Amino acid sequence: MSIHRLVAVDQVTAKRVLKFSGIGTIAFSVDVIVFQGVLSLSTASVYAARLISFVVATTAAWWLNRTFTFHDAIGTRPDLQWARFVAANLVGGSVNYAVFVLVIDTVPLAAAFPVLALAAGSVSGVTFNFTAYQRYVFRADTGSTRVV
Repeated sequence: MSIHRLVAVDQVTAKRVLKFSGIGTIAFSVDVIVFQGVLSLSTASVYAARLISFVVATTAAWWLNRTFTFHDAIGTRPDLQWARFVAANLVGGSVNYAVFVLVIDTVPLAAAFPVLALAAGSVSGVTFNFTAYQRYVFRADTGSTRVV
């Protein structure tokens, strides 16, 4: 790979990371708002509220990343892309939720302020999710089922 191509790839990746980060901030805000809303407006446990907020925030993140960060993969069938997104998020979401539960159960301050555990869980999945999105979810559809 030539140095010019490498620099161009790095610029594309840097722009994607910035967009991904901005969308992550928006998705986190959606997550917090829904989480706090469910806790305030229902008798749901913090665990149930977290699952609900995760689903809503994940849906927002998929649409925003599809539209802005990985728009060059927009030709991929949305249903297949959504399935890939869900599959990637099952792993990233499992890490996210496991960290949330661990922090809630072991850090007294987080038990008092569960949004701290929500933040710890969210941060834990960022690197995994970006890599999975770029390589698996929003890759250009080449007709191959092989993950590159």
